[in-house]
Amino acid sequence: MDLTTERRPKRDWWQKGRAFDLWSIPHFLFGILMAFLPSLAGTSFLTALALTIILAMLWEIYEKFVQIRETVQNSLLDIILPIVAFTLTSYILRIYSFQYSDLLVIAIAVLVLYTFTNISGWLAYRRRNRAFR
Repeated sequence: MDLTTERRPKRDWWQKGRAFDLWSIPHFLFGILMAFLPSLAGTSFLTALALTIILAMLWEIYEKFVQIRETVQNSLLDIILPIVAFTLTSYILRIYSFQYSDLLVIAIAVLVLYTFTNISGWLAYRRRNRAFR
């Protein structure tokens, strides 16, 4: 068997999974970012939580609108993950006292990671769908 002619298909880590997939990471990071709103922007906990839920739901509606196909479990998890991340991060932020500047540095680091994962996923989507412009 000639190994030079045999080609295995590349594994696309960004393909949608049944429930969890790599896209779960930016959804979770979004929830973490939203948990910083009360401390950094002076919004109330309930306002930030409501925004998290609303934006997560709107994003899933947008995905349906642009015909991104995913399982029902994945869609539900994409809404639940930011809420869980928001709740856990809010709890941690209440237990430990951080200086404003420390919170800002952490939030920026999470934002950079969030941006990187979204761009990486988007580029993988473009590679998979050559007709996408």
